[in-house]
Amino acid sequence: MKASNIIVKNCSFISDVSCYEVAKDFAGPLLAALAVIVSTIIAFKQLSKQHSNTIKAQREEAKRNTRIELFKDVSLLIEKSSAVIREVNSYCNVKKIKPNSVALLDTKEYLELSHQVNQALLQLVSKIESNEIVHPKLFRTFRYSLQSIVHDVLKLRNDATSTTCLEKMMDYTYDASCYLGDFQVCLQNLAYGEIFKSKIEARLPIDKSLMVIEDDPIKLAELLNYFETESNWGINNAKYEKEAIERLSS
Repeated sequence: MKASNIIVKNCSFISDVSCYEVAKDFAGPLLAALAVIVSTIIAFKQLSKQHSNTIKAQREEAKRNTRIELFKDVSLLIEKSSAVIREVNSYCNVKKIKPNSVALLDTKEYLELSHQVNQALLQLVSKIESNEIVHPKLFRTFRYSLQSIVHDVLKLRNDATSTTCLEKMMDYTYDASCYLGDFQVCLQNLAYGEIFKSKIEARLPIDKSLMVIEDDPIKLAELLNYFETESNWGINNAKYEKEAIERLSS
């Protein structure tokens, strides 16, 4: 019985050498090269990810530092404005309850008090407007709330020397004090909330009809809509805008 013939094919590009022998000889270097390539790709991806994480961490650090510095600057303005607002409110309150006197503001008193209130609030409006990009919806809501009060205080000139003027001046300064306190709470949470893993709760007025500014997207949207469309300031803005459009289109 004849033994089976074993056929070993030569490698197509190298004579007298089998493909197996070629593969065996080159397998080690090829695997080593492949391992280097894979290691290089993995290392590159890791470095890229680390770089991305570093950039992200630096960006977050910059944001945090910006919020903290802004909180410090705005807090000083809020304290100064609050002091003025409280002083005006106290003056009106004393004027109202003073015995044997009529609760009125004469024209000179109104002009002095309204100037104090509006100057204190407009300084904050300017500061907030120039930094609105930090938190557009919150900052815009706060700005609109103060601009609304400034508008209403100016409108009181039509009621100067009447009891209405004194009563409304007390109401407006009370509202302004509340909004200033609300915004300071929001700013504090924005600046330090992540650092200390805590949060200061928003104001809870006994009268639930009173507006509270807090950093909640839904509530901010509602407040923005109110100030833009229902407040005296917002209604007047819409009126002037409509008149301007009509003049330009005619």
